[in-house]
Amino acid sequence: MALTEAEKLITPDWMVHGSIYTDPDVFAAEQDEIFRHTWLFVAHESQLQNRGDYVTTYAGTQPVIVTRGSDDGAYHVLLNRCRHRGAAVCQSEEGNAAFFRCAYHGWTYTNTGELRGITYDQGYEGLDRSKLGLTRMPRVDSFAGFVFASFDEDGPTLMEHLGHAAPYLELVAAQGPDGIRLSAGSHQIAYDGNWKLQVENTIDNYHFGFVHRSFLEVLADRIGSPPPIIKNILTNEEWRTLDLGNGHSVHEFGDPKTGNNQGQLGDLPFNLIIFPNLCFVGAQLRHVLPKAADRTEVRLYPMLHEGESEAFNASILRTHEGFYGPAGMGGSDDVEVAFDRVSDGMRASEQDWLVMSRGLHREQAEPDGRIVGRADDEVPQRAFYRQWIRSVSREEIVR
Repeated sequence: MALTEAEKLITPDWMVHGSIYTDPDVFAAEQDEIFRHTWLFVAHESQLQNRGDYVTTYAGTQPVIVTRGSDDGAYHVLLNRCRHRGAAVCQSEEGNAAFFRCAYHGWTYTNTGELRGITYDQGYEGLDRSKLGLTRMPRVDSFAGFVFASFDEDGPTLMEHLGHAAPYLELVAAQGPDGIRLSAGSHQIAYDGNWKLQVENTIDNYHFGFVHRSFLEVLADRIGSPPPIIKNILTNEEWRTLDLGNGHSVHEFGDPKTGNNQGQLGDLPFNLIIFPNLCFVGAQLRHVLPKAADRTEVRLYPMLHEGESEAFNASILRTHEGFYGPAGMGGSDDVEVAFDRVSDGMRASEQDWLVMSRGLHREQAEPDGRIVGRADDEVPQRAFYRQWIRSVSREEIVR
């Protein structure tokens, strides 16, 4: 279902209509036109090191199992739905298995999706088992250790989709001496609001001094002076945001290889959004899972450094927990203000237009097509919605 007039929801001067966060029809169009056609992050190779390893996740709203085949060692992305009566065939978030057996009626599938066994099969006549395997996503590819899949048999390659974002993913992958791993698992948050709020928040430096004021005050007490982050956001010309094209964006803390990371152990020197729902903040991979127009789940994976000591990686975990964890000072701030309060405010539908033009007058286009703005500008949000318009309307609209 394409929104053929999607551009009317975002004006040329970047007023955004609130219905893009609340309308179930808009959400349905996103699932049809974005999540069924673009490349979606599904796993990291460190989660699938051995043949038979698997993780369960979602591609849009659809439950999937990401496996490494026991026989071929290749990555497969299978819909987590028995072909008999529709029950999910795998309940664990991760593990190792050669087969998946449906608990409802016992149908059994290999970890590459083939139907291997039908219980009491004398009750069937004429079933073609070769056509009743778990449904596969037709395209699976990986880059820098990140595994992506697409429901679309055609369209841009993964590298064409990543474009200018690819070098940043390579930098993420090179954080540790021998790369990164997601072996610590994830903690999860859920909120009654739209999935795009979390993606937008990933690179929204404008909010930091307000939403996270208590954190900054505690940090100032610890170090004996106000932390420099707000001053850097507002005045440091080396801190900048970039529209990388195709909906991707980044906030650089100076040099993207060595930039100031505010002294947080393991933190990346940039924040990164890979369209539509993969984000990187600090030492964390953030996978945003849309459930409904007003329901979102987020899985947050601390990125440990392969080749570092246990003590080093334990410190990464403690730092991550201190800000983003369930008892941390930062993640709870964002859930309360950026998600819950915004979602509540969206119920007021009079004059239902929001302002997303911060820095529009001062952003600059680079010869390679990237757009550069200051750290506190809404360049990343506009980058996301330029691609959003193109996707949900099936039109090549570029502003």
